[in-house]
Amino acid sequence: MTVNRTLQDLLRLAAQLVPGLTGIVREGECEADYKALFTHWSASYPEAGRAYWSSRCWGIVIWQPVYLSVIGVHAAHASLSLTRIIQPIDGGWTREVQLPDHAPMRGDPSVLIEHAAREITAFCRLVREKLTPVIRLNPAMMNGTLADVVLAALLATRKARPEWSDTHVQTLGDQWLAALDIAAHGGYFAFDRTDGSRALALERQTCCYHFRRRDGAMCSTCPRLDKHERIVRLNMERDAALEA
Repeated sequence: MTVNRTLQDLLRLAAQLVPGLTGIVREGECEADYKALFTHWSASYPEAGRAYWSSRCWGIVIWQPVYLSVIGVHAAHASLSLTRIIQPIDGGWTREVQLPDHAPMRGDPSVLIEHAAREITAFCRLVREKLTPVIRLNPAMMNGTLADVVLAALLATRKARPEWSDTHVQTLGDQWLAALDIAAHGGYFAFDRTDGSRALALERQTCCYHFRRRDGAMCSTCPRLDKHERIVRLNMERDAALEA
């Protein structure tokens, strides 16, 4: 089968930028089993509760298509169609994104952002319709998690766009959230690293409730922490990674 070259290059680049981000050109084999996804997380961590289970399921299902869309726009100058994508569930995770062969949209970045935002919105609407019979979803959680995933995807894309300044990344983040109509649900904040350089971190509005797991703790960007504590944790994580 001859695959559209732009699509093929986009998926290859995304996989290079983000390990574990897997897009495959293939007509979907079967529908994602959302009940199995919910059962995995609720059975694995019964103590964490519904807020954690719903946040976990929602985030797992949306992250790969959203990352592929954002990386596509800014690193490959193309916007994917998310119609008819399939994500097989394996061990509580989406193994990959299966996309039918198609020609991604090309054009001006602002036009591509608007197109990608429409694709993401339609995809998220479909996921919500399929997940809701399995577990109740909080609209604020859905919007906040979507905002965090989009903004995190921009930070990942920055590896391919080293010329981007912090201000430019923040401007792009605002543009994406506005296009998705979730402008009040997330953002970035700048902070000083221990080596004196500056960095951006997610200014999250929504908690993922990971701390409710028996093995859990608050994330370094948890909105329940004051900003000083978030900065301390972010620097500790980076310093530990550099020393490893």
